[in-house]
Amino acid sequence: MKVNKKEFVKIYREFSHRVITTKVILSLASSADHIIAATFINSAVLAALTLINPILFFIFAFAFMFASGLGSYIGLLMGKKEIDKANEAASFIILILTAIAGVLAISTSLNASKVASFLGASGDYHRIATEYLRYLSIAFFPQMISVVLDGLIMNDGNPKYNFKVNIITLVMNFILNMIFVVVFKQGVMGLGVATLISNSYHLIADIYYLIYRSKTIKISMPKKNYKALKRVLYNGSSDFLSVFIESIMVYVVNTSILKFLPNVYLEAYAASAVFTLFITKIYMGSQYGLQPISSKMMGQGKYHELKQLFVFSVKRSALYAISFYVTLIPVAWFGLPYFLDKPELVKIAFILYLGVGFAIVLSNIGIQSSVFFTSINRPIESLSIAVIRTLILIPVFSYTMIWMFKFTGITLGFLIPEILLTIGFIHYFKRLDLSQLKV
Repeated sequence: MKVNKKEFVKIYREFSHRVITTKVILSLASSADHIIAATFINSAVLAALTLINPILFFIFAFAFMFASGLGSYIGLLMGKKEIDKANEAASFIILILTAIAGVLAISTSLNASKVASFLGASGDYHRIATEYLRYLSIAFFPQMISVVLDGLIMNDGNPKYNFKVNIITLVMNFILNMIFVVVFKQGVMGLGVATLISNSYHLIADIYYLIYRSKTIKISMPKKNYKALKRVLYNGSSDFLSVFIESIMVYVVNTSILKFLPNVYLEAYAASAVFTLFITKIYMGSQYGLQPISSKMMGQGKYHELKQLFVFSVKRSALYAISFYVTLIPVAWFGLPYFLDKPELVKIAFILYLGVGFAIVLSNIGIQSSVFFTSINRPIESLSIAVIRTLILIPVFSYTMIWMFKFTGITLGFLIPEILLTIGFIHYFKRLDLSQLKV
């Protein structure tokens, strides 16, 4: 049975479009620190911030675990019309996450210097990374909780509200960054404080919605619900491990560059990553936006339509990603000189954007397939994909390719794994019968 394509277009526009836009906007917001640091401080700051990315991935692995695990579980319960059960689960899970977020934020801030050293920062990179982490870590608390609450608002059927709040958060973060860094000359500390204030607004706005405007999801005094916690952790375990594994991947790439190439190449790589980051957000937003729909379809037994929806998402988002990649080529060419102190690094960074950016365009299947299986409450498949892609293929190829081919190896280390994974998944997905999967 073939589903009406117009129906898919309608669903995609309503859910994925807004989440794609939100993800791109949020990546711009998260890149605001990097952009302003490189433009108004120096490119060494940009490299230092890139070195601490693995700890950011590790921290937000917890947020994504609860967001995807709770979101898919709530979607499944709502598909079965078990609304009260969904609300009870949401209330308890938010309490647990709040405690975890507090512990992670405080412990990271207190041990900022040790964390920076562990991630490979030394000299000026270590000093900058330590100062930034001390303030940024506190901002983890509101941001982690907001990620999960955003998912609940999506399940409540109001992606417009999420979009508006994220837009305001972006604008606020950018303005505050400019005020603290450019006007008051607070440097790295100003970047962290601006992020804390804007993230706090995001959290307050989400709480306001769930208390006063929510149609279905109602947060109440939490009651112990270890069964729900176990299910959420199970559902979200693949997302946690995939993001955690990605932190290992980023760590391996960073340290490989520092080991086999001059340190300034890390600055060029960091500058190019400001642009390539946006492409991955298109793929993530495409599938995360469909999460409530995918979860409900699985609960309703609409297996054929579900597979078709995934294929539609892959094709449509690929078109967007290619367009975005091409559009950013002149932007990168004219923008990179503002990010780098040494003119000779500009060409290197631009070539990295062309090469690594193209590899990331090919990461469509690798990113969306993992999110898809989490959405349908099948974390085993999701985790398997994440392990193969980000723990085995990319780290191994990145290290060996940079070792063997030096500069060119950076691109090859990303490109070869995506090609191999895409071919393998297409072969697997064609033969997959969703009706045979237990959820």
